[in-house]
Amino acid sequence: MPSEPIAITSKDAVDVEGDEVQVVWSLNRRPTSDWAREFRSATVARDGSTDFVNMPAPDIRSGGTIHWTVPAADLRGAVQYVKACVEAANEGYRQLLVRREEERRRRDEEERAKALRLQAAQQALNALD
Repeated sequence: MPSEPIAITSKDAVDVEGDEVQVVWSLNRRPTSDWAREFRSATVARDGSTDFVNMPAPDIRSGGTIHWTVPAADLRGAVQYVKACVEAANEGYRQLLVRREEERRRRDEEERAKALRLQAAQQALNALD
């Protein structure tokens, strides 16, 4: 389990087209596919213009960046939205890891119990000479 959550390290305007700005957010490390799935499925509300609220979600890249072209007037909303999605993905991923660890422990316990039952059955067989 990673020791620290994924964080945004920078945000850069990389292109402009009309009144839209392409922004690239850099992350402190490459996200796992599970974390990226949590990011994509984050249920975070968007505040801003109708175009901004209805536009496609930001694109998370495996290299550790998030790309999104947004209306210039909605830059503040875009920054808040991406930050909230990163926070939601961190929490969702943390919960996923907890569930996986609980499942692993449950399987290990079942395997230990089965091994003990098998050992007892073998001992019972051995006593039947």
